[in-house]
Amino acid sequence: MDYAQEMIYLAGCAVNGVVPDKSRIEGVDIESLMRFAKAHMISAIVAHGLLSAGVKNDSLTQAEAKAMRRAVILEAEYAKLSDAFESAGVWHVPLKGTVLKGCYPAFWMREMSDIDILFDGPRQYDVREIMRGLGFKVKDFGTFHHDVYCKPPALNVEMHHELFGSWPDPLLYEYYSAITDKLLPDDGKKYARHLSPEDFYVYMTAHAYKHYSDYGTGIRSVIDSYVYLRKFSGVLDMEYISREAMKLGISEFEAGMRSLAVNLFGGGKLTAENESMLEYIISSGIYGTVDHSIMNTMKKNGGGMSGKMKYILGKIFPPLEKVKARYPFYYKHKYLYPVFVVCQLVKNLIMKRKTIASALRALLG
Repeated sequence: MDYAQEMIYLAGCAVNGVVPDKSRIEGVDIESLMRFAKAHMISAIVAHGLLSAGVKNDSLTQAEAKAMRRAVILEAEYAKLSDAFESAGVWHVPLKGTVLKGCYPAFWMREMSDIDILFDGPRQYDVREIMRGLGFKVKDFGTFHHDVYCKPPALNVEMHHELFGSWPDPLLYEYYSAITDKLLPDDGKKYARHLSPEDFYVYMTAHAYKHYSDYGTGIRSVIDSYVYLRKFSGVLDMEYISREAMKLGISEFEAGMRSLAVNLFGGGKLTAENESMLEYIISSGIYGTVDHSIMNTMKKNGGGMSGKMKYILGKIFPPLEKVKARYPFYYKHKYLYPVFVVCQLVKNLIMKRKTIASALRALLG
């Protein structure tokens, strides 16, 4: 059974408000299909498509109900966070799914693993106290370009003081280091901000590109592009978008993703380029694969045996740009770099044996 085709068909029906042809999905292994959809984090959409076709299944009903409950919880939590930041005078911007859910036929259709918020970086320590006051525990602070907070049983919030790290995409980092110039005030609010439709589209595409060009990204990114482009059809200034995409070095990716999204879910005919991009995306899953990461890194390093050696050496001896972006303590104290290399190697050998095994298979295959 080609679960990818059925998943795409059902997702397309759901986001377009079309009842699926029941004969098209007769005999499908629902549990296997749902596992495949979950790997792309669109199980709620696929469940909705099956249920609207008249399929009777308790697991589908539960999947849809679970998505609804989680969406309501996340929406309520974001409202609390926004109110708290407003009261404390901290400017803040909702990102990713918090915005994109409004483009779907029903807000719960856009599944989210966490809440992402851009905020006033210099207020990082104030925000930490605000989060603690709201019942969140600090999961990661001051390590990356975002801080991570969690609240049991399964709520995570990523507070971004920067949208991209300085490694491995310096163009994205440099461009978005001046993002405050593009922020617009929300009506009736003093500190809540948002991006224009064009700037949000450029950001969501840049974010998808970051994943696509590393480990890979799943079909949810294509659905996001489709529903966003549909909502703002005839509104977006595509000349501006093209200029900004060129500055970021993602022009080819933006055009390819837009073409794939419109053709795949808008009833168009897929081009050869669409087919190639789709095959890569389907094989990625929502968080990508080690194989894709190795393939992409080797390609950037020139390919062949030279690319393999550069990949291996880069993993053992991370470049200082990566250390600066992800391990600022060791970057600040560069004399500890040898200690860092040994500690990371031991840690990975103990905690990431499966990942290392996958990487070796990909390199030797």
